[in-house]
Amino acid sequence: MTKNFIKNIIFCGLWASTTYAQQVLPLNDMSAFRPIKENWSIVGGITASIDQTNITATEPGTGILSCKHEIGKYGIDKDILTVMEHGDLDLDLDFMMAKGSNSGIYLQGRYEIQLNDSWGKKNPKYGDVGGIYERWDESKPEGSKGYQGIAPRLNVAKAPGLWQNIKISFQAPRFDAAGKKISNAKILSIILNGVLIHENVELTGPTRGALVDNEVLQGPLRFQGDHGNVAFRNIKYKSFNQKFLTFKDLKFGVYKGNFRTVADIEKIKPETSGNVALLNWNVSNAENEFAVKYIGKINVPDAGKYTFTAVHGGNTQMKINGVDAFKNGWLNSGESRQATIDLPAGDVDFEMYYWKADGWLAPALGLYAESATIRKQALHYANSTLVANPTSPIMLNPTTEPVVFRSFMDIREGEKGKRVVHAVSVGNKENIHFTYDLDNAALFQIWKGGFLNTTPMWNDRGDGSSKPMGSLTSLGDAPLLNVLSSASAAWGDLDASYRPRGYELDEAGQPTFKYDYAGVNVSDKTTPSEDGKMFKREITVKGSAANLYARLAVAKNITKASEGLFIIGENSYYIKVIEGTPSIRESAGMKELIAPVGEKITYSIIW
Repeated sequence: MTKNFIKNIIFCGLWASTTYAQQVLPLNDMSAFRPIKENWSIVGGITASIDQTNITATEPGTGILSCKHEIGKYGIDKDILTVMEHGDLDLDLDFMMAKGSNSGIYLQGRYEIQLNDSWGKKNPKYGDVGGIYERWDESKPEGSKGYQGIAPRLNVAKAPGLWQNIKISFQAPRFDAAGKKISNAKILSIILNGVLIHENVELTGPTRGALVDNEVLQGPLRFQGDHGNVAFRNIKYKSFNQKFLTFKDLKFGVYKGNFRTVADIEKIKPETSGNVALLNWNVSNAENEFAVKYIGKINVPDAGKYTFTAVHGGNTQMKINGVDAFKNGWLNSGESRQATIDLPAGDVDFEMYYWKADGWLAPALGLYAESATIRKQALHYANSTLVANPTSPIMLNPTTEPVVFRSFMDIREGEKGKRVVHAVSVGNKENIHFTYDLDNAALFQIWKGGFLNTTPMWNDRGDGSSKPMGSLTSLGDAPLLNVLSSASAAWGDLDASYRPRGYELDEAGQPTFKYDYAGVNVSDKTTPSEDGKMFKREITVKGSAANLYARLAVAKNITKASEGLFIIGENSYYIKVIEGTPSIRESAGMKELIAPVGEKITYSIIW
């Protein structure tokens, strides 16, 4: 591929560094919170009813922060604060909503990110899950008091009783030496259930219901507890100071020619030279057969380990404080490499070379730095990592009818990657979608949000693959049906009797997948509910086969919630069996939801 999505690649790295561990808010007891409130407690397990309003059940233990509160009894005295206070912050946590419940996460106790049971809502507003809550001005006329609330880009909310994940990257307001605010707080990004729903949103002041209306350098996290039952777990964070690395007296020299090594560059004199504040390949005034040498100082605010990430198209070589951080290495545009080195506080020597000799390669040069207390920062100008003629992403979305699309699909199975080569993805106007593996007769993934990014398939020469654009739930790429020799027999691959017969479209455009297996003819149809909350899967069998079973789910945990309703995994999704006689069995350290196959099995996948 000659063109790359550099911005997207870089953004993924900006959310949170994998180099420096996040801190964990302990949930062994309530000592991490203040003051202690009777509606909050530490528990070991929790479930929430999918159909009864504000009903949760807890189990003794540790690891989960649970709030139980009657809807309609409001008051800030029901909220809870962390002992920890923060400025700039990356926050990552799981939460579970009861049906009809509402909560919020107040950054510094002042800026609310809304949590809500928004499952299935078509047009989310600022008050829905992931929304940035509105500000409030009592002096304004009725209907205009609330302002600056920002809705999430998409509604990717899960059903009540399922664990959801939110990642918030927050930048605190800035103040001068006299305490006057000189820069507003910002939401750098919010990722809900794997989908980016906010990016670079400025917060002009505290939102409605703030702990206090003033703005500060540091404040506690505040969890809202007066709007119904809610739970939190795996609360992880990285807190940053407001220090940065800075270049001092950074000089550049531009060399013209086709170079292979730094020694080649140093054989000639630079054609132009000058001073710059940050790195930028554009000082070369060329797109190929050039080199740029940078030399100067970097001011390091605190001694410690620093990780540098170089993003470039072509070759770079970099030395910091006399250490060879990056030896001569070539990368495609948008690819990156990292080096972590110990640096003393103060000014240290910096030297970097960038050169490019491949005409087909887009020029790009970026350098990022971070530490345990310094958020990843760019040491280059923004236009230095932008492709001159960037590829517009090629997105595929259904409108009035389903879209049935064949492509390769890359998935992960445990720690390993796998390419499904006969994948059929089905997109629906209800904004829930799935992919089916024709080789395994497996419905292996479902998702909410946008349908497919087909750029990898259609841009330039392409590689034949597409990527889901929404919040993805993996179901496993194993066959639905198996003949079991005994009740304890392991679930296996399809045998030689399997014959795929393609698919047929009904009047609405929905496919029914057909195949032969173990002497029977199978029809497999999956359709979305009108409200976009679930899929219904119907398996119809013609003929009979002894000991033929369907495996509806496999996970470490499968729990029966009520008659016909099962919780899969760590509250990841539900299975509701409509026709069939399911049972839970254990096999190879996992639990499986299986059912003997008669003429028909019907179940819903709810999430």
